[in-house]
Amino acid sequence: MAKKFGKFFMTAATVSALAAGAYYFMRKKDAQANDSMDDDEDFDEFDEDLDDDDSAEKADAERKYVDLDLTKASEDAVEKAEEKAEEFKEGLEAAKAETTEKVVSMANEAETKVEEFFNDENS
Repeated sequence: MAKKFGKFFMTAATVSALAAGAYYFMRKKDAQANDSMDDDEDFDEFDEDLDDDDSAEKADAERKYVDLDLTKASEDAVEKAEEKAEEFKEGLEAAKAETTEKVVSMANEAETKVEEFFNDENS
């Protein structure tokens, strides 16, 4: 009798677990479908903005435009770029000279230390 009750209990637990899984799956699927439907709805009325065409035309007629002199602007930009490039080149040359001096002085110091080391060994 205990074996039959155990089998019945396990079968009932398995069936209820499958039913609960199916229920939650369907519930989640419906929630996703409802969420996607909410995103598609747009409650803004853009037609109201188009009703006032006369005032837009008046505003366009009153607007003043300024002509741009693009050649002068580009010439100024080229001059500034050339000045910056020249400054950068001068800075680069100065850094190069400074680095060269440091390397040469370090090499001389290393040579002196090596000579002293070998001179100490010989005496």
